[in-house]
Amino acid sequence: MHAESPSPNADNGSPIKSTTSVDLWKFFEERGAKLKDSMFTVVSWLIGFSAAILAFAVKEGFTQGVTRVANPWLVSGLGVIGLLLLLHTRFVIRDYGDHINRTFNRADAARDGEDSPSKIWEAGAKYTTQSLPPVCQHLLRTLGIFAAAFCALIAASVISFLYA
Repeated sequence: MHAESPSPNADNGSPIKSTTSVDLWKFFEERGAKLKDSMFTVVSWLIGFSAAILAFAVKEGFTQGVTRVANPWLVSGLGVIGLLLLLHTRFVIRDYGDHINRTFNRADAARDGEDSPSKIWEAGAKYTTQSLPPVCQHLLRTLGIFAAAFCALIAASVISFLYA
């Protein structure tokens, strides 16, 4: 009924059993790519907003460059808001990363010749033992840099309170 098709993964040598598995492979590969694009868009907006908060805190909260905190309440408040936004962004990245892993695991199962939709769907469960995709790990490191900057804002405002 279904013609034998060569595997999209030529190096593993396992033939695709049917056009159904090819279609499912294409679907899940495309879906995984769309998830990555969507995550990158959402996270770019969230990190951009974090950068705007950080810039506003530095511009409005300090005098004489960044040597003196002029408004410690503003600086500490924006520091806390920034950290909360980064925490939310971290949850977004982890959630998208889990979805991306599940989707690409399903694509791999279809690529390897599985044509049963239920077995392909179950292949997504392997994501729990995987680390996040590299793009997610890079974004989390970027969040760490921003978190350090917001912590520095909070520390500067606390020092300003103590020595005021």
